[in-house]
Order: sequence, then structure tokens, then C-alpha cells
Amino acid sequence: MADKAVANITTRVMSDFAKMSMAGSLSYTPNDSGDKWIYLETLVDASSTALINAGVQYQERYVRTDGTETLTATGDYLKWCCIKHTGTTDGSTATTSGIVISLDGSGNAAYQESEGFFIDSGEMFCFKPSYTTLNDIGAISVTVQNGMPITPSSPGDVLILLAAIVDDAS
Repeated sequence: MADKAVANITTRVMSDFAKMSMAGSLSYTPNDSGDKWIYLETLVDASSTALINAGVQYQERYVRTDGTETLTATGDYLKWCCIKHTGTTDGSTATTSGIVISLDGSGNAAYQESEGFFIDSGEMFCFKPSYTTLNDIGAISVTVQNGMPITPSSPGDVLILLAAIVDDAS
């Protein structure tokens, strides 16, 4: 099956004295026709909410005019995901807020999340969860200082771009 997801990542690590670089990829090839793409431009705010809500239309080759589009459900499984923090609140107004994504299974995110990850302004993160439903993943915007979340409140919304392959469990 075509339409696989691929992220190529290069990083430079260590001090200027002992520089190294690492490179790799993170890919996922859909297993069957149940694995479908979604693409969202969505706002994350200071209230924890699902990263991907139920009722989002899957990206389809053809647009349906009869209202029978295939939609996400809370029990659908996330297979591959890439999140880009745009650095804005609305596509044009800059923000220094970050976001925390929770993988703790409750769908609730918090600024001190131990079972999640932090994405700062302008950063991008790609991942493949092992056995995670859409209902398990939460998102929240947070105030950032020195590159880390410092409080559970945020001065505003964060616009993110999200592309994912989701197994339509219905």
C-alpha cells in the first residue's frame, strides 16, 4: 500500500569541542485500507483537551456529497504522527507559549507531564506510539521560560499543524 509516512531527522549534539551528528528516519507504511491520513490545523489552549478529537474527517481522495464521510472516533489507533508548532497563535501573531502532549492514557495533559513530551515555539516532533487510541492523547499550551514549561497556564493559544496516520477501528 502506498502513502507511507517518512520523517528524516538530523541532529547536531555535544559541545563545540566534541561535535557529533546523528541522522535517521521515522517511517510507517500503512498495513491496510483501515490506516488513513488526517491533517489538522488546530489551536491548543490552556485547557487540556484531546489532541485529535472524534469527528475529524479522514483525508479522502474523493469528496463525498452525500454526507457519509469517514470520521475519526475516540477508539481509533494512532499509528504515526507529526506535530509542528507554528510559533503563532493564529498563523500570524507570534507566541512564546509551548505545548505539552500527554501519552498517559487519560487524555489529560499538564505542564509537568512525566508521560509525554514538550514542543517549544517553532519546533516539530514526529513519533509512533505503540498502542494508543485518540482518546489516550491530550494536549495543553504552557508558559515557557528558558526552553522549558514553567506553569500550568499559558498566555494564549498555539496553532499547530498535525499530520497523522490513524487506524480507523470502526
